[in-house]
Amino acid sequence: MRYEIDERRKLLRAIPEREEDLYFLYLLIDRGDVIRGWTVREVRPEGAKRGDRVKLYLGVRAESLEYHKFRGTLRVRGVVVEVSGDFEGVRGRWHTIEIAPGREVEIVKAGEWPLGAVLETLEVARVSLPRVLLVSVDDEEAAVAYITSLGLEIAQLIYNRARGGGGDRVLGAEYVSAIRQAVEELRRRRGPDRVIVAGPAMVAEYVARHVPGAAAVPQGSGGAAGVYEFIRSGAYERLKDALGLSAYERLIRTLATARELVAVGIDEVREAASSGRVETLLVLDEYLKESPESAWSVMLQVHRTGGRVRILREDSEAGAGLRAMGFMAALLRW
Repeated sequence: MRYEIDERRKLLRAIPEREEDLYFLYLLIDRGDVIRGWTVREVRPEGAKRGDRVKLYLGVRAESLEYHKFRGTLRVRGVVVEVSGDFEGVRGRWHTIEIAPGREVEIVKAGEWPLGAVLETLEVARVSLPRVLLVSVDDEEAAVAYITSLGLEIAQLIYNRARGGGGDRVLGAEYVSAIRQAVEELRRRRGPDRVIVAGPAMVAEYVARHVPGAAAVPQGSGGAAGVYEFIRSGAYERLKDALGLSAYERLIRTLATARELVAVGIDEVREAASSGRVETLLVLDEYLKESPESAWSVMLQVHRTGGRVRILREDSEAGAGLRAMGFMAALLRW
């Protein structure tokens, strides 16, 4: 997502580039914020029986939001408080602005939060979703890619110089060593949640055995083409669900065996966060919408003290359990 901030006007101007960016904006927009953007609305002059659909630049004071995960849209509904041009009968009426990838939107924050905190909020949302270091490999080429909810970056291409002619498909020791070194360097710099080796089954399994902590995922192709196969297959989406569920399952196990290392509910979590004890925070996405100031204040505190944040969707298995716990829970360092 591309964005810029005007501190004086308390304004965030953003262009979402991917569907995941809409989720971040959904988390960021609160009731009372003014959302500005281009939209189409029927304008009917006073006394006219019919109106015309006109493209307008409107400002709507947000009253409700609808985030559609599968349609890839975010709809903001509220009362029109600003309208470009001389159009009668528009201001004061209800309207819905639809935000989609590629459409610029302006958000004027209504609360007292400094916009520096808004920037930090975007960073918390970004890193709360899993970061994957993917090695897409076959007997000719390995593409090492860094994948997040904001997209992917192919960080390095490594070629198998040992592959001989005449159909020789042996993986050379130098090739495997170069892959391992690239992963170690990127793991140190980027701190991914998971390292995955994907490619034809035998190749992926062999390379994964030589990369500490890596898991093998069989697929049809390796190299740069295999990176996009991994994304298209939905493997990253499944990993997001698995990581959230994994953190939740670890919390449940710890709750049963070492209750003192778990904080449950908003009050317990807030107290633990204030003393820097939170290792991993789990927070329900809908709680961010119901009580944004309360939720984000805890999340920012955890982020600043080096803890990890997992935002769980309410419609997931882990999300339903987290709601029953009081919207928020945490694994503690001590």
